[in-house]
Amino acid sequence: MRVAVPHHLHGLLLRAPWWERSVAALGLLLLVDSFLPWYRLSWTVIRYGSGQETHHVNTATAWHSSSAWSLAVLLGVTAAVGHLTCGAATTRWRTRLRWLFLLTATTGLLVATVSWLAIPSVDAPGGYGFVAADEVAGGVRLGDIVRDRLHDREVNVAWGFYLAVFLMMALVLLMLQDIVRRADRRAATVAG
Repeated sequence: MRVAVPHHLHGLLLRAPWWERSVAALGLLLLVDSFLPWYRLSWTVIRYGSGQETHHVNTATAWHSSSAWSLAVLLGVTAAVGHLTCGAATTRWRTRLRWLFLLTATTGLLVATVSWLAIPSVDAPGGYGFVAADEVAGGVRLGDIVRDRLHDREVNVAWGFYLAVFLMMALVLLMLQDIVRRADRRAATVAG
């Protein structure tokens, strides 16, 4: 299956400096990462009588596990796209828009990190103890991941979350570097 990309858009992306292509790549990688496992629950079931053990794992994406993580992804992707499209704005507004999108990306990183820190930890080192029934409460089965009802950040947060935090930090740093580079270039032009 071929994807049609307008020639002028494709040409603009190829002629863009490496840092702008990197911002585009980080925004795309962040979006792709949001569909990877960000949260997981693992548990062991021991059958009464036989003693047979079975191990189970359930995972969820950013979209299925947390509203805050979904917002963080949206803020990061929006910041990357907005930063890339600043060239279409008038010269007077470009710098302000780039700062606004840098603030948006930083807010996304803060939302992801603060929501991770807000997940309460389980005090018992062995886990959750024994549950005698399949249904815990309110129709929720053992092992179900309920959106915005997460617990134990040390054990249950999956690798997709940590990758997203790394991608968002890189995005913020690249955007900041681009803003500083443009300001230095503008100052050199004015001075020279």
